[in-house]
Amino acid sequence: MKYRSIQSRLITFMLAVTTIPLLLSLIITFTHTRESVKEQTVNENIRLIYQGATNLMNYLHGIDRASLSVYSDPHFLSNLALDPDNHRVVAELYATLQTIVTGTPDIHQIYLHNTLTGQSTQVSSNLPRREFRQEPYRRIEEFGQGNTAIEPVHQVHNYGFPPRPADILDFEVITFYRSITNVPSPEQYALMAIDVKLDSILAICDQLYAKGEEQLYLIDDSGSIIYGPDAEQRGHVLDDPVLMEKIAQKDNGYYDGKDAMIVYEKLDLPYAPWTLVKMIPHQTLYKNSTELTSINAIIAILALFVVIFGTLWISIRITKPIKQLTSYMNQVKTGRLDVDIDVTSPDEIGILSRRFRNMMDTINNLILREYRLEIANKTNQLKALQAQIDPHFLYNTLQSIGTLALQHNVPRIYSLLSSLANMMRYNMRQSEGSVTLQDEINHVRQYLELQKQRFRDQLEITWDLEPESLTAPVPKMILQPVVENYFKHGMNTHTGTGHISITTRISDDRRLIIVVENNGASMEEAELASVRSKLEAAYNHRSDEDDDSIGLLNVWMRLNLYFNDKAELTIENAEPHGVIVTLNINTWESEHKR
Repeated sequence: MKYRSIQSRLITFMLAVTTIPLLLSLIITFTHTRESVKEQTVNENIRLIYQGATNLMNYLHGIDRASLSVYSDPHFLSNLALDPDNHRVVAELYATLQTIVTGTPDIHQIYLHNTLTGQSTQVSSNLPRREFRQEPYRRIEEFGQGNTAIEPVHQVHNYGFPPRPADILDFEVITFYRSITNVPSPEQYALMAIDVKLDSILAICDQLYAKGEEQLYLIDDSGSIIYGPDAEQRGHVLDDPVLMEKIAQKDNGYYDGKDAMIVYEKLDLPYAPWTLVKMIPHQTLYKNSTELTSINAIIAILALFVVIFGTLWISIRITKPIKQLTSYMNQVKTGRLDVDIDVTSPDEIGILSRRFRNMMDTINNLILREYRLEIANKTNQLKALQAQIDPHFLYNTLQSIGTLALQHNVPRIYSLLSSLANMMRYNMRQSEGSVTLQDEINHVRQYLELQKQRFRDQLEITWDLEPESLTAPVPKMILQPVVENYFKHGMNTHTGTGHISITTRISDDRRLIIVVENNGASMEEAELASVRSKLEAAYNHRSDEDDDSIGLLNVWMRLNLYFNDKAELTIENAEPHGVIVTLNINTWESEHKR
């Protein structure tokens, strides 16, 4: 298989998983931001243009109401039908018209043509004047159908009256026409034309866009420009067929043009079919998103450099201890099981190295334990062999003596000889590394049966055996040495009846508990401490004291060999006197040496 370095693969992977998402995030952010800004800008401008159209309609409604004020004058219509040379009639007509001029700031002048008398009147801030004409200066039908109409932007004029030195004619106005009828009759009494300055309209429109960045137009239904970003455009036709088609189809809306986003709103007035049009160039529309994307791109590039540097640093830092561990493993492979693994990184690699080092220590200990256990078994077998003086001969001899005892009607002797024979046969079972606790209990029963024959009524034995515990596997000969210590060191027939209690049970955590308690002599504190110290050192030093494998030290050492250092042996004094020995064995948790 082709070798591929973890370091190179790690660098490639980390660069891929950081760079690709970063670039994708930048692209998605740019697209989403662009669309979000577009949607937000369009919605804001729709509301803005709608409010601007509302303000314009309110303003034109004001002009319309001013033109209707003539109907509020109870004498105005009747005066139109009276003699135009009547000074009172003329004065009242002048007064009504002058009130309209002065009541609305943007009204420059009013022209009134009386169709009944042929009288034409001009009222402005200067002196009013009048003259007789057969026809009005302009007809309302030229600008719309109905009683009201608006003439598009045009240069102000005197409606055919001779110019005066005080007249100012260098600005533009729109003219509001109203046909004055004898309500409810449709008969026309007069035609009134109101010249309105563009100041208020310009002020309203100026607030609806950012000059220099956007464009705003106010056009009529023919496309004639009433307001535009360039004053010279007023009165000219806006050349945009697509826009005019959109306006004809729908009163308001927006669409994305070739170079700009276009938002429009039509004024809902029968006499003023105007439309507000706002053009937002794409450069302006996406300006914020472009700036944000540029900032994000700079940040992304800087982040990319940081990621590359960090990736190289992390990959080298991670792979260095891996390479060290690989080197140590190669040394172990060559047979150096005691190699010193020195990897101290405080991360998973360090943990792996320490676990590998612990594993090698465990392997070494297991190899050493296996060797020592084998030596111990060979030694025990040798000692047992030395102790076997033709065991079949001894066993058969004991059986013969037992038979002779039965022939002489002495069954007690036969029972004792049988117990002794069974003990010998149990000791000779060399092929068994472990037995059940029931086997150990039976062996101890036979041993105690022989001791009871010796001490008769001076020895009492109590058994408290949990049935489940009797099936537990244990090393052979772990109970008799503990019980035998009582007869060697603790029993005193002069102080009363001796008592031995043997208890077995299974704990809640599935450990086998064996408690052997006697009422013999207690141990001195110094002696107890010495025994505990020997127990502590026995397993570590593998004590080889010549005790024929009998005694607590031998039991303790064999338990730890069989149960991988998971057995416990405790010894303590009982109250008021006596000794308690407790064996705590983890017999079911793991496999052990059989």
